[in-house]
Amino acid sequence: MMTDLSSIGPDFRAMWLRMLENPATIYVGHDILRQAVSGLPPRTMVKLAKWQNCVRPNANSLLLYERCHRLLPGREIRRRVLPRTQSARTVDFGDGLTLRFTDDNPAVRMFMNKVMPPGVLHEPELVNYLKRTVRHGDLIVDIGAHAGYVSCLAAALGATVIAAELQPTLIPIIQLNAALNDLWTVHALCAALGDQSGLVSTMRANPSPGFQASVAAWDRADFPLTSVNHDCVPRMTLDSLFPAEQRPSLVKVDVEGAEGLVLKGASDLIEARQTRFMVEVHGHLINGFDTTLADLLEPFPEDRWSLSMLTADGLESLSRELFLDPAGPTSAHRHNVPVLFAPI
Repeated sequence: MMTDLSSIGPDFRAMWLRMLENPATIYVGHDILRQAVSGLPPRTMVKLAKWQNCVRPNANSLLLYERCHRLLPGREIRRRVLPRTQSARTVDFGDGLTLRFTDDNPAVRMFMNKVMPPGVLHEPELVNYLKRTVRHGDLIVDIGAHAGYVSCLAAALGATVIAAELQPTLIPIIQLNAALNDLWTVHALCAALGDQSGLVSTMRANPSPGFQASVAAWDRADFPLTSVNHDCVPRMTLDSLFPAEQRPSLVKVDVEGAEGLVLKGASDLIEARQTRFMVEVHGHLINGFDTTLADLLEPFPEDRWSLSMLTADGLESLSRELFLDPAGPTSAHRHNVPVLFAPI
């Protein structure tokens, strides 16, 4: 029974190697099973449980086998409930990494045609940054995931990804793109990440890039939850998602002007200084959410956080004066400027 041991912890790797040498001496207890379930694919888990039942048969090993055996049909059922795709585009991210994305869904086709025509890599600066910095086992939050382009890339580089997307119709597309690439550490979350918890009414509009969040995510009291033209979407904060013992290494924020609200809901996470924030600053849209550039900067004290702008040449140091400059790179006449806030 062979498997890739790179995705599991050192204790489990040692146990696995001992099992190969002398199977009858190893008992797969609860702690080992927990590591195995989180790091091994279903087919390998079934083999592990079957082996355990053969070499150390007892009631617990039989129960283990029965439970693990349900993982295989579980994954197959997950694939079957996803949308079917007849056409997928292969995107070459360089260094031998290619991923497939469905392009026969209208929302995804619109995304592809707008930001990634054939032969063009979408957000190459961000792609290169992720390729340089993502480490196996990282926990990354992709807020404003749309079709899962960044989420799938980060997962392919070894991360576990929470792909948060406001538009319900895009959730199965994220899941489909992840499944097309056999990426099972992408977890799609239909939610509005902001400064409060509760529900929002989000308009059932065409989910084109750069539109949905700015017109519908924060209608707050304008539309009742009984509206026939809106979806009820959970609203939550980053702080509510992550306990102190499990902080994400990176949070990517691309929410069309609502970035200030996301940061307001991440005060505990920011205070812990264990997480980098890659924020696409929409200087032309933030006023629509009653926030300013100063509001974006305020949670990150100068003595604790550095600022950098993501460019084609990599990270470029960004002064706070230039960040707030009305004629600077993050001002209202500049769109979608990626700024990295990193703890010092």
